[in-house]
Amino acid sequence: TGVHQRIKKKNNMAIFVNCDNHSLNLVGVHAAKEEVMMVTFFGTIDALYVFFSRSTQRWEKLKAVVPVALKSDSDTRWSAKTESVKHVNKYLEQIVEVLQNIMDDESATSETKSDAKQLYNRILTYDFLTLLGFWNKILIRIDRVQKRLQDPKMNFHEAALDLKALQNYFHDEREVLVSDSLKEGIRICNEWDIEFERRHRRKKRMDGETSRDAGLSAKEEMERVMKGTVDRLFNELKSRSVRLQEIDEKFGFLLDMEGLCFKAETSYLKERCEKFGEAYSCDVDGQELYEEILDFRTLLTSRTEKISSPEQLLNFIVQYGDENVFPNMRIALQILLTIAVSIASCERSFSKLKLILSYLRASMGQSRLCDLALLSIEREMTEEIDFDNIIKQFASAKARKINL
Repeated sequence: TGVHQRIKKKNNMAIFVNCDNHSLNLVGVHAAKEEVMMVTFFGTIDALYVFFSRSTQRWEKLKAVVPVALKSDSDTRWSAKTESVKHVNKYLEQIVEVLQNIMDDESATSETKSDAKQLYNRILTYDFLTLLGFWNKILIRIDRVQKRLQDPKMNFHEAALDLKALQNYFHDEREVLVSDSLKEGIRICNEWDIEFERRHRRKKRMDGETSRDAGLSAKEEMERVMKGTVDRLFNELKSRSVRLQEIDEKFGFLLDMEGLCFKAETSYLKERCEKFGEAYSCDVDGQELYEEILDFRTLLTSRTEKISSPEQLLNFIVQYGDENVFPNMRIALQILLTIAVSIASCERSFSKLKLILSYLRASMGQSRLCDLALLSIEREMTEEIDFDNIIKQFASAKARKINL
């Protein structure tokens, strides 16, 4: 029922690209909620930030031994999870020491000591220490890809390659990632003299079974949970990047300027052009598009122009001649450059509304609210406007004085 579906009803050829950064964020959010153990882990990470940030004295004690500030957890900003887990993982020993000092501080209140002790006990467990290294490896990898996706120069061909590489990483490195995290957790527990929790996970008896339950050790349970999380990451990433991969299959060769103009093999180009012509049979002839690309390559060999983007390529074609010169190439690039892209503007607008429509302005009308939100969202354009001239025009239009 969204805008994409309504446009598709009017024109089946309309193409839409998902916001890859937002989709990747949802992949991590859903994987982090796959198991109760994962929810508890991130709850402990967030509780650490809340405990220290609620008191300036506790915050100063933490800053005295930890050079960086702890970060709060957030589902909408996945990089916040990366920073929070990375800092706790790097300065875990110092954080534990601060909690222990607060517990032993006679001047601290009973509530503060109780909260510090609860956090102390939640941190010094096999589950938390193992998942800390596990999520630190995963979050750093996801965060690198997300920062790359936020680059304004990024196109969906490169985004598809990066997401495919991340997907392959979760598939190929699954066993290594889990085994390394288990070894790291056991090593830390042995160094800090922490006993493993011996839990038994009960399974429902099936017909014909004589055993009362099937018990899993702490290590086996942790291995099961981590493998399930990596599998969820892989499957979510695979399902959410289907549309992007399909679009890259059609248009990817047009975005690869180096391959299109110089390096791509002719057999590969011919196959891509034929598939593109089948998809847009009313607008482009695949065989002619292939021949135009070969002719275009010949022209570039005698020129010094460096073409690095589809926009530059289209400008070169337009300047070279009229519409009868490279007509299929011109149409293909125009289709490519007009593909709709979903961005986070709607989410930013809602965040602006929270700042504008506060409890002190509860009586604000819808029209005024929309106008103020638009001015706030388009702040860069608003700052360039000459308001003196606008005020004078408004005053002259609304003036009540009558010239006699």
